[in-house]
Formats: sequence, C-alpha cells, structure tokens
Amino acid sequence: MRPMRLDMAGFTVFRDETTVDFTDADFFALVGPTGSGKSTVLDAICFALYGTVPRWGGTRGLGNALAPSATEARVRLVFESAGDRYVATRVVRRDGRGNVKTANAGLQLMPAGFDVTKLDTGLSPEDLGEVVAGTPAEMDRAVLEAVGLPYEQFTSCVVLPQGQFADFLHARPATRQQILVNLLGLGVYEEVQRRATERAGQAEAKLEAVDRMLGGLADVDDAALAEAQADIGRAHELAETVAAAVPERDRARAAARDAHAALAALDAELAVLDAVRAPAGVAEVARVVADARAEQAEAAGAVTLAEAREEKLRGELAGAGDE
Repeated sequence: MRPMRLDMAGFTVFRDETTVDFTDADFFALVGPTGSGKSTVLDAICFALYGTVPRWGGTRGLGNALAPSATEARVRLVFESAGDRYVATRVVRRDGRGNVKTANAGLQLMPAGFDVTKLDTGLSPEDLGEVVAGTPAEMDRAVLEAVGLPYEQFTSCVVLPQGQFADFLHARPATRQQILVNLLGLGVYEEVQRRATERAGQAEAKLEAVDRMLGGLADVDDAALAEAQADIGRAHELAETVAAAVPERDRARAAARDAHAALAALDAELAVLDAVRAPAGVAEVARVVADARAEQAEAAGAVTLAEAREEKLRGELAGAGDE
C-alpha cells in the first residue's frame, strides 16, 4: 500500500484544511518539533482506512478525532495497492448532545490514471470513481481486500505506534510469518500448494483403484479373453434379435386393441338387440360376433406368443451378460 495524498480538516491538531501530497515521494520523513502533528499524519492514514487509531483505544475513542471545539472532522486518503488507486473517506460529527459518531465512510476505486491534483478543484464524491464500500461495515471488508492486511497487522508492521516496533520484532514466529505472507502476497502460493496436495491425493487414490483392478485381472489368459469376446458377440446377436422382435410385438398388440374395440362395439349392438324382439338377421349378427370373438382370441394369442418370445430372448441376453 502506497499513500498518494492525505486531506484533513478538523482532525485533532489539524483544525484547518491540510493536504499532504506524497505523489512524487518514493521516500519521505516527517520532521518537526514535538506536538507539530507528525504522529497525527500517520493517525489520519490509519483512521481513513480502519476508522480508529491504536492510541485511541478502539472505536470508543472516536471523539479524539475532533479538533478542539470542532464539530466535524474529515479525512480523505488516496492510496495505491496492487496496481489500483483508491480513495478512502471518513467523516465524524459531534451532535447537540456531545455524542461523536461516524457520519460518512466510503471506499472508491478511482479510474485508471486519475490525476489526484483534480481533487483541488472540488470534485463531487460521484466523480472520484466506483463505490466499493459505503458504510463502516462495508469498509472493514473492502479495505481488508484492497490493502491485504487487517487492522491489527497494519498497525504492527506498516504504521507502528510509537515505541511498539519491538512488538513486531519479538512476536511469535508464526505471527511474524503470517504478517509477511500477507505483506508479500505469498498467500497465492499457499493456495497453489493446497490445491496441488489435494490433486496429488486424488491421483494417488485413482492409482490405487487401477492397481486393484489390475490385480484382479492377473489370472486372465488368452483363452479366457477369447471366451469373453465370444460371449460379447452372442450378447450383441441376442440384442439384435430382441430389437427385431419388438416391431412384431407392437403390431400384434395393435391388432389386439383393434379387435377388442370391434368386439366392444358388437357387444353394445347385441345389448340393444337383446332388449327387443329378435328380428330377421339376428343369426347373421351372431355369426359376425362369433367371428369377431375368434379374431380377437387369435390376436390375443399372437400377442401372448410375441411376448413369450421376447421374454425368452431377453432371458438369453441376460444369461449371456452374466457369463
């Protein structure tokens, strides 16, 4: 994270609007007498990003942000991180009851190549770029993603409170290692290692499964292989025979349905005729009905024969598959 510009107004000792421009400075030093605001510049950077300062004792010390007799404090930080340029803004106000609360907090992703000197022209917030966060809670997540460090690590290795540099030097090795991983962006390599280990485990499991399969085929010889291939050939032949019998079965079923429908129609006619005196020609109708019944029985027999044949073929096919 590289600071580019810091604007303050009503913030602790900086009651009036004050701008610190870091744009052309690769290295810089804050010098001045005690009480001139050197530490406050670092406090403002930390406050713009995280909404608090180590020596305030957490967010409950928010009242420390206000200059004496001031009712509002504004801090705006333009910074670069991972090739992107952001602007973080914090505004706190004191209400009529003396309570100090955050009135505005936001993080915006500035357009590529944005000239920070344009901030002197009074640009509106909408002109500063895409809104990444608009509330303190959203700021916590967005700043962590943009800077790559949580508040505790930022104040342990980037902006160290006075007299606390030794805390980082004497921190537990695991703590220092995690801080350096975050600072140097080494987390991506940890993720690569994790995924590589996971894929290696999956490959080993597949290899063991293949070894077990090969072990089960140790006794297979050429004769057994030839027999298996012959079984496969017979199974294919049976499958083709079954497929060829299916149309015949379907035709038999269709004929049976037609015969059944014709028989139902004749039965209906007989029911009507039974209710009246038998006229001439009843014997002929009865003969037609008998013929229809015979055709229906013949069609049903054909269906039964076709289904039996199909069942037999399927049984032979299943037997061939088991072999």
